[in-house]
Amino acid sequence: MPLAPVNDDGTQLHYEDTGVPPGCPGYITLVLIHGAIFNGATFKLMFPQAVEHGMRLVAVNMRDYRGSTPYTDTDIEALGSDDPERQQSMIRARGLEIASFLVWFVRKENIPAYAADSGTGGLSLLGWSWGNVVTMAFMAQASELSKDTRCLLDVYMRSLIILDSARQGLGVPAAVMEGLDSTGSDTDIPPEPDERWLSWTVHYAHSKPVLDAFPSVLIEDLRTGVAHSPVAAPLPEHTSSKNRMKRDLDDITDPSVFDRAQRLYNDVDAVLYGDNVRLALMSASTWPRLRVNLIWCDASVPETVFSSWYLANRVEKDWPKNARSVKVVRFENANHFPHWYQPGRTMELLANIA
Repeated sequence: MPLAPVNDDGTQLHYEDTGVPPGCPGYITLVLIHGAIFNGATFKLMFPQAVEHGMRLVAVNMRDYRGSTPYTDTDIEALGSDDPERQQSMIRARGLEIASFLVWFVRKENIPAYAADSGTGGLSLLGWSWGNVVTMAFMAQASELSKDTRCLLDVYMRSLIILDSARQGLGVPAAVMEGLDSTGSDTDIPPEPDERWLSWTVHYAHSKPVLDAFPSVLIEDLRTGVAHSPVAAPLPEHTSSKNRMKRDLDDITDPSVFDRAQRLYNDVDAVLYGDNVRLALMSASTWPRLRVNLIWCDASVPETVFSSWYLANRVEKDWPKNARSVKVVRFENANHFPHWYQPGRTMELLANIA
């Protein structure tokens, strides 16, 4: 079981690594951060696809997920407290763990550096769904990392990929999510792997005119244009993928995490998450070569459609000149689990933007 040390207290993160792709000396390393309840094994269907694209995939399990160090009782108490500073310290600690992981992995594996002129080498960091809480916490502290860490990662960092983020990942205010009536807006995801939270894995047929107007569409039109129920007659390949997911649930999920920290993360004020997004994206002074890609899946649950709209609309209308450039990428006919339902197509998209 591969484990990476990420602090001086003995904390370790479990990870899976596809290894160096044969015949690709300038390969790109893509580090994958999973969402809530679903662990890093959720990305496993993309692993066989990585070689043909000259990429190395590294899926990391966060704290409390299988193989990685559990949170301490003090950690849980801090996250569940009424003190915003203690809550934020818990969130930002996850970002520092990712910084440590990246530095450790770069040194251990001696991966190729990023060559901007040829577009080869380096590493990209992807947060999927709730995982964007972690990647934003990492990016929010980029300027505060030690000089050695900043300089080392500057040689390697090439892109940040925001894949179909949940509301927490982008610090979406509660007022934006108001009125959503679907599983995708439900914060009380039950701990057992039942049909209720498997509803995040299905497809939604939102209004095409509204999707085509994204992200310029007004929020009022977005509210009326999203579907609040999944498609009634899913395609055979979608049914097949969902059935395989049911068979693999024991491997790709850790339901027990919900009763510990995961539900508490859901209750944190969106302002704290928004602060991290602001710090992460509003200045490009650290790692100025780093590109940001926001991928929104247009057949996903309403929550992620609204979350992507919230950031994409800001980028389009009032993005500061000195902020990081954010490219908005529509992933057509993709649901919240594109890496599971369409691993080949997803791997191709990631290879093109990483």
